[in-house]
Amino acid sequence: MKNEVTAQLVKEYLLQNVFLRDYLKRDLINVQALARELLPMIEQRNPKATIESISVAIKRMPSNDDAFVTKQLKNVLHHVQLNTRSDMVLFCLKKGSPLPKMNDFDSDDVFFMNQGSNEVTVIIDRKNSHLISSNVLLKQDHLALISIRDTLLKEKKNYRVTPGFVHAFLSNISREGINLNDILSSYSQVTLVVEQKYLMKVYEICQRVKKLEYW
Repeated sequence: MKNEVTAQLVKEYLLQNVFLRDYLKRDLINVQALARELLPMIEQRNPKATIESISVAIKRMPSNDDAFVTKQLKNVLHHVQLNTRSDMVLFCLKKGSPLPKMNDFDSDDVFFMNQGSNEVTVIIDRKNSHLISSNVLLKQDHLALISIRDTLLKEKKNYRVTPGFVHAFLSNISREGINLNDILSSYSQVTLVVEQKYLMKVYEICQRVKKLEYW
């Protein structure tokens, strides 16, 4: 009975830590050391737990990540919509630089802005790049957007309260050696910025994550 209880507690902990599961899958973590770290927490619910029993439970965890994917995460991933946009330009400007006004854009134009402590990042369609003309610290063109839109925002369990949602996409993209130029988020979606040459590859990865084929 002790091993069964310990195994369940270990599983509960790993379900809440997607990065840890990823590292375990790639043999980047010392199981014995992890067991020592988990022991005080698991002892609170199972005083008979030992480092050895926790280590055994960790080693017996399924190697297939799909076994760890919560029903909530599966449901949210299943309901996302993917959209793409090409011919984008990213500008990094000095803080306080003049910015385009909303009435400078058509209704279907893209205008993302993110302000940091010392600079402002702006992402717009290439056709509107002439609207940015001063204090440019960095300019990157030939970019594309992949937007991951949640359709469950009216539900209590949507992407904004689902652990592992963003990691599911980012971890698989990084494994393919593809760098993200930027990540943007809004109320309803997460948007990934990549070089245009990687657009279709990243879109394919996102589709496979959505279908739980890529873990």
